[in-house]
Amino acid sequence: QQQSNSGSGTTASKKNKTDDDEGFLNETIVSRSVLPLLSTVEATTILLSNDVLTSVSSFLLCEDLFHLSLTCKHMTAAIEAVALQMIGSAKVRHGGGDNTLSTLEKMKLLLHSPIEFTDLVGKNLGYLHGDKACVYSCNPNELHTPDYIDENNNIEIIERWDGWEGKMCTAICSDYVMTSGRHYVKFTVTSNDSWGEDAFRYFYSRIGIMRPIGLDSRITSRQQWCPIYSPIDCILFSEDLLEGTFAEHYRTDTDAWGEGDVHCCLYDDFEGTCEWTNWDSQEEGTHTDQRWDGMIGGSYVHDTRECGLLLDLDAGTLSMYKDDKCLGVMMRGLTGEYCWVANILAHAHGRPEQQNVRIERAPVPLED
Repeated sequence: QQQSNSGSGTTASKKNKTDDDEGFLNETIVSRSVLPLLSTVEATTILLSNDVLTSVSSFLLCEDLFHLSLTCKHMTAAIEAVALQMIGSAKVRHGGGDNTLSTLEKMKLLLHSPIEFTDLVGKNLGYLHGDKACVYSCNPNELHTPDYIDENNNIEIIERWDGWEGKMCTAICSDYVMTSGRHYVKFTVTSNDSWGEDAFRYFYSRIGIMRPIGLDSRITSRQQWCPIYSPIDCILFSEDLLEGTFAEHYRTDTDAWGEGDVHCCLYDDFEGTCEWTNWDSQEEGTHTDQRWDGMIGGSYVHDTRECGLLLDLDAGTLSMYKDDKCLGVMMRGLTGEYCWVANILAHAHGRPEQQNVRIERAPVPLED
């Protein structure tokens, strides 16, 4: 009732509250000890069940929940319990290594904040204007520009190949781990520039899911890294080859991975095909150029394109969407935990604004 009567002023106020959430978190945590305890609210809290608080919380901003949690110690405990329950209902968990975050702070990150590429692996990878939901990559060698592509889209760089510095880089949403249920995101891939849409593609991306793994110096220090290819399988994408299987070096929680053998599954937006790998196998772990029912092919030219991915861990499937329409199921037999990932290879030197991949939350498109 209050919201409907307040008009546009309330709408603007709510927007400002949302924008100021980050600063509010720091301010309220610092001032927590000086807020008075309200005995009336404390008494009321005893009468409120977690179910009631959960229902009320769904209508509140993160700032409102913090105000409510600071009224008294009983309410603090109750709100923390509700936050934990809401995270569980969303079928996600926080995969980051920051153990200082409260449950309410984790709820904000997992349910209300943008999904972010929290870990970047590779030499030529960065955040676009500091936005962790958007990563860019480019070849820093300025020799590699569209000047080496002729009118017939032939690449003429053989004599200048010594200047090659393109790297296979990977951006991982490590903090956002999906444990079960259905999860949908939209990826926007931008690979265009001032020379027009008829120029040859030189920015390649693959988007999809991979197992949450422990990222240590063995991975983060690499100039290039691809989750599809085992260090054993392909010297092109891994400079320090390791003995044994991929999983022996990077697996962190065997039980959380379930019994399935699909440890990484990516959509190749150039070919439109599916690629997946079993990290437990040295001989037959990598499967590339897999066609799937509903596949329509990728894009061979510079453009900006959107696609959606639906991970349904109840059904064990990964489905592809274009223009809010489901094209088909790209992979089946998925079990265990996954996180979103983007793998990028930039062949030529270009502007970050024109060579990037963005991830964002989105509702599952309604079927006709």
